[in-house]
Amino acid sequence: IRDVDCFDAEFFGYTPREAALSDPQERLFLETSWHLLERAAHTRDRLRDQYEGRVGVFVGAMYQQYQAVPADADSRSLLMLSSYASIANKTSYFFDLQGPSVALDSMCSSGLQAVHQACQSLRAGECRLAIAGGVNLSIHPDKYVALSRSGLIGSHAESRSFAEGDGYLPAEGVGAVLLKPL
Repeated sequence: IRDVDCFDAEFFGYTPREAALSDPQERLFLETSWHLLERAAHTRDRLRDQYEGRVGVFVGAMYQQYQAVPADADSRSLLMLSSYASIANKTSYFFDLQGPSVALDSMCSSGLQAVHQACQSLRAGECRLAIAGGVNLSIHPDKYVALSRSGLIGSHAESRSFAEGDGYLPAEGVGAVLLKPL
């Protein structure tokens, strides 16, 4: 994904330092959620009024690599506090959402698990609307070194996990869907 370092910090209420220290996965999921809600014609006011703010955020993510990016000592110590939870929680906070705010890591199935948990939460009445999706970035070369050394990375372009292959091929992506009961 190009331009993962680009982010409209002021629009999303971040200071420039907060934006620089926040995981790019957090920033990308927040931007994606904004576009999702904008396309569905949902504003903060509408989410509050029509759904009483009972909107859940469910996001799958894996590989916290941002801590490996070179930084000064103060920034490194702050990056040690980063968590997948901030991806969901920052989205919930920005839109003033009062539903469940969940981040999970089940490796390759993280995004699908986020959709599954969102559906369960909707069925249980824990929320009335749900943002569900996933985000994955490869921002540090050590990810590929570790995958290669552990024998998890595929050896050819047609390699498929659990099928005709000898490993998986990492990819980057971010996506979200808006779910509600019919």
